[in-house]
Amino acid sequence: MKRALWIALGLAFVSGVATSQELPWPLAAADDEPAPAEADGADAEGGEDAAGEDDEDDAPRWFALRGGSVYQAGAWLEGATVLGKDGRIVAVGTHVVVPADAEVLDVTGYRVYPGLVAFDSRGIVGQQPGDSTDVFGLELNLALATGITTVGAGSQLAKLTWGTLEGHDLGESGLVRIDISQASLRARLREDLARVEAYLRDSKIAAAAKARGEEAKEPDSKFLRGKFAAYRDLLVGTKRALVNADTAGDLRALTRLTLRFGFRAVVKGAVEGWTLPGELGRAGISVVATPRERREPDPDRMAENGWSIENAARLHEHGVEVAILPRSPGISMGGLAGGDLLTFPLEAAFAMRGGLSEDAALEAITIVPARLLGIADRVGTLEVGKDLDAVIVKGDLLHYQTLVEWTVVNGRVAYDKAKDTLLQHVRPRDGEGENLPVPLIWPRRGNAPDSPPRPR
Repeated sequence: MKRALWIALGLAFVSGVATSQELPWPLAAADDEPAPAEADGADAEGGEDAAGEDDEDDAPRWFALRGGSVYQAGAWLEGATVLGKDGRIVAVGTHVVVPADAEVLDVTGYRVYPGLVAFDSRGIVGQQPGDSTDVFGLELNLALATGITTVGAGSQLAKLTWGTLEGHDLGESGLVRIDISQASLRARLREDLARVEAYLRDSKIAAAAKARGEEAKEPDSKFLRGKFAAYRDLLVGTKRALVNADTAGDLRALTRLTLRFGFRAVVKGAVEGWTLPGELGRAGISVVATPRERREPDPDRMAENGWSIENAARLHEHGVEVAILPRSPGISMGGLAGGDLLTFPLEAAFAMRGGLSEDAALEAITIVPARLLGIADRVGTLEVGKDLDAVIVKGDLLHYQTLVEWTVVNGRVAYDKAKDTLLQHVRPRDGEGENLPVPLIWPRRGNAPDSPPRPR
C-alpha cells in the first residue's frame, strides 16, 4: 500500500514539472497555439521588401557619354554615344539606344579620349593597392584631374577609383626586372637563361618521347624557383623583361640577349635609343621613353651619343612600341610643367615636338602602356568589351592650355572639374557646359585684345 502511494506521488510530481515548463522545439506540444496572423503578414511584407532590395542590387548599372567626338584608333566618331553596363562598354556609335534608367553625361561639343595609362607611378596608390591606397588622397585626385585612369605601381596595377575600392586592384603587371648594367651581371644572366632553356628543351624531348609510347625521364625541375621561375615565364612568352638602360652599349647588349633567347623586353629610358632604332626594332624591344630626359653628348666619342628630342619619333618609325612617361612618376605641386604626372599629356606633346605623330603620341599614353603592362584587353581604347574609362576635354588633349573636364573610371564619374575645388576657377563652365571667356593674362600676345602695348 505504501509502495503504491509513493509511486502515485512521484507520477504527480513529474507531471507537474512537465506542464509548468515549455518544452524546447521540436519537442513542443502539438496543441501549442499558432502564431498570430498579423505576424505572418509582417513576415511576408518583410520578405517582399528584402526581395525588392535584392532586385535593385542585381539591376545593371547603366552609364552613357552622349553626343561627344569619340577618339577611336586614329579616327573620330562625331556625335557618338558610349554606353556602359556595370563599368564595361557595351556599345559605341551614333545610333545607340540608351536605357531609360541610365546615368547620362551630355558631352556634346567635347572630345572623348580613352583614359590615360601611366606605365609607372609613385605616391598615387599604395604598394598593395587593395590594402593601402587612400582613395580620397590629393595625389589620386590630381592624377584624375590630369586624365589618368590606370597606373602601374612597382609590380602592381591599379585603377584610380575615387572614393571606392571596387575595381581598384588590377593585380600584378607581369614584368620581370633584370639588370644588365654590368658585364658580370650580363654574363650571369646569360648562364641562368641557358640553364632554363636547357630544361625547357629537355622537357619537350621527354614529352615527345612519351607521346610515341617510349619511356622518358623528366628533367629535374627543383631549381625552378625564384628568379628561375621568372626566367621560365620569360622564355615561354607569358611575361616580359623590364630593363633600365640608357646607353647605346647597354641597349645593344640587350638586343643580343633577346635575339639569342627569344624573350620580349621593355626598356625604361633608352635615352640613346635613337642611335640604334633599327636594332631595337628587329629585336622586338619596346621602350618607355621620356622625351625631355637630357644627356649631353660626349665629344670624345666618334659615334652618335647623348639625347635627342627626336628619340621617340625615330624609334616609332623603326617599329618600336613607344610609351611615354615623365621624368618624375609622381605628382608634384612645384617645378616646371611636364616634369611629372601632373601634366602627363604635355610630355606626349614634347614627343610631337620631336616629330612623333599625334596619333602615335596619344597611343603612347593610352594603348601602348596598357599593352606593355598586360592589360590591353581592358583599358587603352574605347571599344566594346573594355572598361569604360574616358577623359573628356574641350579641344585638343595634348594642347598645353587644355584642362580635363571629366574623368570617368569604370563607368563612374571620378572627377568633375566644375565640382572639384582645385581647378574649377580656371576657365569655369557655365550652365550649358561651355567655358566662360576670361581675360588673356599669359602668354602675352601683341595682337590679343586688352593686352598692354609692348615696350619699344
